[in-house]
Amino acid sequence: MKSLKLLGVLWVIRRLFGPETPPRTKGIQERPLRLPGRSVFVGDTEVFVREAGRSDGPVVVLLHGLGLDSALAWYRVIPLLEDRFRIVSVDLHGSGKTDRGRDVFEIADMADEVAGALQAVGVDRATIVGYSMGGAVAQELAHRHPLLVERLVLVATLAFHPPAWRRVRIVVGILGRGIERISRIEISWVWYRYLLAVGAVDESGARWLWETRMNRDPELLYRSLFAMLRFDSSPWVGRLEIPSTVVIPLRDQLVLPDWQRTLAALAEADVIEAEGARHELPMTHPEVVVSAINGRRRPSHPL
Repeated sequence: MKSLKLLGVLWVIRRLFGPETPPRTKGIQERPLRLPGRSVFVGDTEVFVREAGRSDGPVVVLLHGLGLDSALAWYRVIPLLEDRFRIVSVDLHGSGKTDRGRDVFEIADMADEVAGALQAVGVDRATIVGYSMGGAVAQELAHRHPLLVERLVLVATLAFHPPAWRRVRIVVGILGRGIERISRIEISWVWYRYLLAVGAVDESGARWLWETRMNRDPELLYRSLFAMLRFDSSPWVGRLEIPSTVVIPLRDQLVLPDWQRTLAALAEADVIEAEGARHELPMTHPEVVVSAINGRRRPSHPL
């Protein structure tokens, strides 16, 4: 017991006073997607957007998941779309290069920021693709700003957390936030090693992956998590009257497939099931997302 206490004290001292040393990387390192962006103002908030593709093409708006940004979540999807669509990928509130206001916020507030950003870049109607937390933002965008939304593609997301899971994740979030207030390294290292292990990012992009993770604001990450846990579209998602497709990774470990099927049933959405895919589907199975965006309907068998 004394040894464990000593190790704990030494760990805290090192994290308080030692350097944040990045993991060692293998081979030549490069950024897999070199897509510059620009910032626009929504009120007093500066929102960062990346744009690609054809200026005269149908508009596709990409909304990323928790802990990601507008490049990392979609870096394998964007090149598969840019010859046909105009793509607008948005850094959501507190993520990437968007302002990091510290007031309490909800998923609805994030949706309002997206609506303002789209207006600022001249988008008046689009297919909205939301992944994980971005899927909740996409639903709120359709609910609050329906004229902006031509179609919804909801990837690895849900309408609400079941109460028991919500309570567990609140506790996990509070503990995680406490750990990251002392050190961002340990949780980030697990996240980083996992995404490399499953091929979400190649070894040549390892440094970019680590830097993206470490450039986030841990406090706002957990505030976003708690906003996601409060989100519940079940009273109204079935009344949206917007064509929708739900993409379900059948091995999703974070948003269980049954939760996603509940969303699809509530929204009366078409369904694409991706066999073998986990929660990080846009990075490991980008062709599935592209298929959904291109309008593929219910397949006769899982992809």
